[in-house]
This record gives sequence, structure tokens and C-alpha cells, in this order.
Amino acid sequence: MTADRRAQTVENPTAVIQELYRAHASSSDLPRLVADHFSKLFLSQSTFASIPPLNVQHPPESHRDRALVRFRAMVQDTSLSTEMYLGEHNDGSCGGWGMYASDDSGSSGAGDVDYANLQECNVVWATTVPAESSWCRDELDGGNSGVVQSPSVPTASSRAHKYPHPEREHFGVQVKIYNRENIESYKASDVVTFVGILSSEPCGLDQTQEDVADAPTLHVLFTKPHTPNNLPRPFPRVVRQSHGGAITSVTAEPSPREAEDTPQIREELMSWIADEALGGDCQAAEWVLLSCISKVQARTPLLLPSPLVVSRFPLPPPVPSTSPSAAAPLPTLSAVLNLLLPLSHSLPLSLDSLNKSNFTPESKDEDLHAGVLQLPQGTVLLVSEGGVREGQLHERGLMNIYALQQVMDTQTLTYVFPFSQFSFPTDITCVILADGRKSTFFRTVLNVPLRAPTDPAAIAALYKPADEVRVPSREKLDAFRDLVVGARCGKVDVPEKTSEHIQTQFVRARQSDRSVTADDLIRWMAVAKLYALSLHEPSLSVETWQRAKAFDDQRKALVTV
Repeated sequence: MTADRRAQTVENPTAVIQELYRAHASSSDLPRLVADHFSKLFLSQSTFASIPPLNVQHPPESHRDRALVRFRAMVQDTSLSTEMYLGEHNDGSCGGWGMYASDDSGSSGAGDVDYANLQECNVVWATTVPAESSWCRDELDGGNSGVVQSPSVPTASSRAHKYPHPEREHFGVQVKIYNRENIESYKASDVVTFVGILSSEPCGLDQTQEDVADAPTLHVLFTKPHTPNNLPRPFPRVVRQSHGGAITSVTAEPSPREAEDTPQIREELMSWIADEALGGDCQAAEWVLLSCISKVQARTPLLLPSPLVVSRFPLPPPVPSTSPSAAAPLPTLSAVLNLLLPLSHSLPLSLDSLNKSNFTPESKDEDLHAGVLQLPQGTVLLVSEGGVREGQLHERGLMNIYALQQVMDTQTLTYVFPFSQFSFPTDITCVILADGRKSTFFRTVLNVPLRAPTDPAAIAALYKPADEVRVPSREKLDAFRDLVVGARCGKVDVPEKTSEHIQTQFVRARQSDRSVTADDLIRWMAVAKLYALSLHEPSLSVETWQRAKAFDDQRKALVTV
């Protein structure tokens, strides 16, 4: 019976709302009842997956009017005006969720409105998730489930300025939220799955214009929040029982068995990163791995991820003169990170992109235009300086560099409004590829020189396209992802024994070298915790501390060469 009810709900969610309204006509909080009913009906992972997804493979145009869909999205703009609607029409039918009175119902005139029935809903603008990798999308949306899906319609966006990277396939949706409990919890750049009824309505962004265009509109029934990584993975790693790329053992077994091959998987992962993207430099690959699992640990006191510079990274091969419009190739590391991380984005810098792009969101005519750095929390950003040539950096270029440096230093991003600006928290880990001994533009603490061959063939291999990357077997790639994403979800404690050892060693280091400061201790602690996370060790042992400190000492020695 429940399965039939669920199928009927997918087929006609509007009728279900009307039934709920008739059953609870006297309730003063119908939106909460609707949210509770639908969320309980699709509570399990398998039943939730039965809701058709709204994504770039299945954009709004491919769904019928008033279809039930689930839309995993990044909240881009929360500044849209709230909207009033009739909770009940004159004919006694339910209002809201895009259900409007018909022209012949006798309630079309303003004088016929019962103002006691007026209610309020919040409106936000949400977009497909920027920086989301295709494997993450497939796992969350069931792309590998083997279900035959309807062909997609080419995705076009009439409001490309509201997406951080308009050259990428994307779309935006006007989202109307009727259950206003915890409405203040929705912040710009949050990733949320909105489940609701899809329609097309006049866009609230165009209310000040004469011609108001329609926009895809989602009338929300209930929502599901996401972790900063989009995908949960166990920490420490467990023996995987997979189906379609998703771990099922965590929920299927009360106590999944902890994996014993994590050190071996870690070594194989570093070797793969080094061989495919870093010219065989395993030490640089290990630093990239540690950076990929770093994140904001706390804001009081500040425990932020340190940006990593991979210096002496060769410039890309010159673009043939016969193809003047061809873009410089992306580092292969971009494709490798895309295969490993749920959220990653590559930002190739050039004078043209710095001088013409907006890295920070900016409100223009009461419409928030997205910035390049308006990314979901948990994104790893690969910044390449190889495309910058001699020329003039204009004011906008300088402001863009400042904005990215601010993200690195404080993990905040400034949103610019006509008469003010506000900073909002971010969680973006930066890896910078620089051809010199250090970054040309950015101040960083961690710098590891790339030690790779510099012959033309070796340099070309650093920029080979994604389709030439040797991808491991599915089983091995799943293990790599479990290690990286699980480490990002993990937390490391420092036992008293290790803490005492660290304090004693720091005192001795200060006595033998007066240049050692508290900043060195902070860096050693951060590196040691990342090292333990990469080994999926919940507790920092003295042995791991020693290995991590020696690892950082090797890096410093390379920088001074």
C-alpha cells in the first residue's frame, strides 16, 4: 500500500497536497504538515532515489509541468523578495505550491481577496552545483543505476550571470519555500536538495522591469541538507560493499569492518597522482594529497587550511600559431582531482581573466551576479599561474587577486552591494601551480618545488587531456575516493602522551635554533593532523608526528635549494 501511495505521489503531488489540506483544513501550519508528510514518505535512500532528479542531464525542459523532482543545488541568491499567496481560495481549495485560482472561480478580483488567508513564502535563486564532479553527481542522482532515463534537452540559461562559471553547462531555478521553519539557515553557497513541484512562473528578479520573463520555479515540499563534501564517507575506512558507486555497508551492517589496507591504498594513490599529473614526483603528490583533505577545522580560534604552492611547475606548451583562439591546456592535475574529489574546480589565471572577470559576487540593479569564487564549501580550487604573460594588471585584476588572497587567509568572501559589502564564510582549499620559486601573486606558508623532468615530452605530459589519463579500475578508484573523502570527513585527537612529546621537542628545537617560532609549531601540528587523516588514524601517535615533521623538514630543505 505504501509503495502504491508513493507511486501516486510521484505521479500527482498536487493531488496529495489537496488531500492533506482537506484532512487538516483547520491547521494553522499546513506547510509544516506537508513537509513532514512528504519527507516521511521518501525517508529511506531507496525511496528518495525514486524521485526524478532535476540536473543538467534532466533540465527543467525535460520534465512535465508540475512534476515532482529533487533538485540538488547551490543557493546563489537569498535577497529575492518574499512573496504573498492565498492559503485558501474562495472556492475552498488549497492555495500555495503554485496552485492558483482559476479565472472563473470568482476570486480573481482584488476586492474578493480574504486577507486573512494571505500567507508568506520565501524565494531564493538556486543553481546546479558549481565544481561538482560527474562521478559525485552520478552517485547522488543515480546515474549509474542502470535505469533507462529519458534523453536530456540541451541546457540553456537565460540568467548566466547568476552562475559562477557561465561557460559550463548549468541552469538556475527560482525556489519558493513555504515551510518557513529555520528559513534563516539557508545561506549563499549552501548545497541543499530541494524536493518540490516544478513549474514555470514569472521571475521575481524581473519585477522592476516592464517585461517579466518566466523562469523555472520549484515549489518546495521538503529539503535535505548536505555535508560540506556533498558525499559522506566513513572515517576510518571500512571494507566496502558497493552498489552503483555508493557505500552500502555503513547502513547495512551495525558494525562495518575497518579496512586494513589503508597504508597500501595511500601509497598507490600517491604514485598514481605523481605518475599521471606530476611527472613522477611522489613527494609533491603527497603534499597535494594532504592539501586535498584539508578544510576549515574551526573559526574560533581560527584553524584554516593552508594553501599549497607547487612551485617550479613548467609553463604549458605554446598554443600553435594556427589556432590563435585556442585556450591554453589545463594541467592534468585538474582531471586527476576531478576523478578523486566530489567538489573541485580549476582556475587558470591570465591577464585577460583577471582584468575582465569578477571573482566576488556583486549586486547590480537588485540582482546578485555570481563571482568566480562563489563556490560550495568543501571545494578544492586548483589555481594555475602558467597563463599569465607580461602586461598591465588593472584595478579589477588587483581586486580579484585580493579577493582570492582573502579566501586563502581568512576563508571569507566579500559580497559587494551598492552602498555596502559583507563577508561570508567559505571553505575553499587552494592548490597553486607556479612556474617560479614561489607564487607570483599570493602569500602562502606551504611551498613544495616540483622535481620532474623538463624535456618537452615530460612537460607535455603535465598538460595531457583528461581522456589520456590512465584511470585505475573501478574498485581501486572507489578505494582512492573513500580514502580522500573519508579523510575530509574525519577528525584527529591528540593524546596526552603525544602532546607532551610535541611540547618537549618544540622546546628543544627553540633551544637549538632561535629562528623556530610558534608559527612553526602551528604548521607542524597542522601537517601532522593531515598526515594522520591521510592514514585514517583517529589519534595522532608519536610515530606519525615524527614522520610528518620529517616530511615537512624535507620540504623546507627543497625550498632553500
